[in-house]
Amino acid sequence: MSTAPETIAVVADAGDAPVAAPVVKRRQFRTAATKSKLSVEEADRQGRAVRLAFEKMGRDASRAFLNEPDAALGGRPLDVATASAVGLAAVEAAIVAHAAATPR
Repeated sequence: MSTAPETIAVVADAGDAPVAAPVVKRRQFRTAATKSKLSVEEADRQGRAVRLAFEKMGRDASRAFLNEPDAALGGRPLDVATASAVGLAAVEAAIVAHAAATPR
């Protein structure tokens, strides 16, 4: 699939009639995704981690905490929580500990 705009080129040979080159069409809009990138379980775990973080830490602190790598968790808390139930439990414990250590 080419991303070049539609063009028509005219090529003339000596003694031949002009011949139009093929028109290259491009899509104007992307095809809508029909499948979620997360499974239902992954989306549920992610939602639980986000809700708890927002409740305990507030919007800005929770966004920073969930998206920055955490050495103790072995990655971004949001990714760790989404990956497995064990990861979610570890992130929930880290959120509670972080919220208790940092006043709002």
